[in-house]
Amino acid sequence: MKKILLCLSLILILLLIACNGEETPLADTHSTDATAEKPLSSDAETNAETEPDTHNTDAAVTETLSADTEPDAPVTETETEPETESESEAVPVKTFQNPIADHAAADPCIVYRDGYYYGIFTEAVGISLYRSTTLENIFRGEKIGVFNLCEEVQGNIWAPELFYNPSTDRWYIYACGSKSGWDFFTIRMFCLESKTNDPFGEYVFKGYTDPDVLAIDQTMFYDEVSGNLYTAYSEFTDAGQVIMVALMENPWTISDKRIRVSYPRHAWEKKGEREDKDSRVNEGPVFLCHDGKLSLIYSASGCWSEFYCLGLVEFRGSDFSVDEMLNRGNWKKNISPVFSAANEVYGVGHCSFFTSPDGTETWIAYHGMATPDAGEEGRYPYVQRITFDQDGLPILGEPLSRDTEIGIPSGEPIPETEADA
Repeated sequence: MKKILLCLSLILILLLIACNGEETPLADTHSTDATAEKPLSSDAETNAETEPDTHNTDAAVTETLSADTEPDAPVTETETEPETESESEAVPVKTFQNPIADHAAADPCIVYRDGYYYGIFTEAVGISLYRSTTLENIFRGEKIGVFNLCEEVQGNIWAPELFYNPSTDRWYIYACGSKSGWDFFTIRMFCLESKTNDPFGEYVFKGYTDPDVLAIDQTMFYDEVSGNLYTAYSEFTDAGQVIMVALMENPWTISDKRIRVSYPRHAWEKKGEREDKDSRVNEGPVFLCHDGKLSLIYSASGCWSEFYCLGLVEFRGSDFSVDEMLNRGNWKKNISPVFSAANEVYGVGHCSFFTSPDGTETWIAYHGMATPDAGEEGRYPYVQRITFDQDGLPILGEPLSRDTEIGIPSGEPIPETEADA
């Protein structure tokens, strides 16, 4: 009997030992699962990644919107990964520097159309038209003469502008010149019309757009909805040079429906006074329409001076009908210049606007001087990209310095020899 009790005791002891040995790993396993589900550092890391990032993103957007510039894309893990060698080589970078001509070329007008940039500028004794597939070579490319001094126009051929009219499917060149020798007081605006719809072809003289008015720098705006053709130009008056807007009867005739939208009333519009020059200047107007918003950019102060700059008049009418366009109350003038000398580029003005080959960018062409006293013979052509604010008004920024590397316009082809280099 004692032996049986002893055996039972031993068996019980062994069972207790076995049970205690299995409890320990169960407890350890439970503890490990709890830690895996909710580590101590998890909450802290989550807060650091969400709250500060959200706050910083909002701050960046607010700052960007107030500065009217495009916000940088938020940094993500994917975007911060380094580019592979093949990715970096896939997109060649082509740049150029201002100015884009080896010679003086005041009042540059550039247009892009069907694979070519077309350029034109003041030559005084005639009109030449240039074209090139690349912007940097626009005034180094092909060249044709389209107009010379003649009986109708005998001198002072200034500021030609190239314009395509959809209603006639013809190209027009608007300029001014003296009807009698080089007599300044006989200067009038005139029009040339292309013989075909090829801008790089022959042109014919259509006549003076207003033979009785001393005026220069004619520019055009065509409204596709109404079919109306409008012009803006600079007229010489007792108040100095003023900007006029008028309805055209046809592409070569200004109607009597016209209004004044700007005159030189601010100090920055009257600089560069000389004994032989009146510095009260509003000239070189050009229309710019973006997303249905129409602006009129013009040049102010003496073109021979370092103070030459750009001003802006904003059109606030409800549409481009004659009643709205020729209502002076619909035109609001900026009290400050929108583009002026900077970065050692002086006397910036008399501009034109054109689009990149793919139509996604807007560029400005203007003339500038390398020194403050370069004068009228020292005006060279410059170009750079512009942007727009949320209301559709242009943001021109500052003139880029001559050592700035400028990326070519979007969609412009890169020559194979350069792409393979």
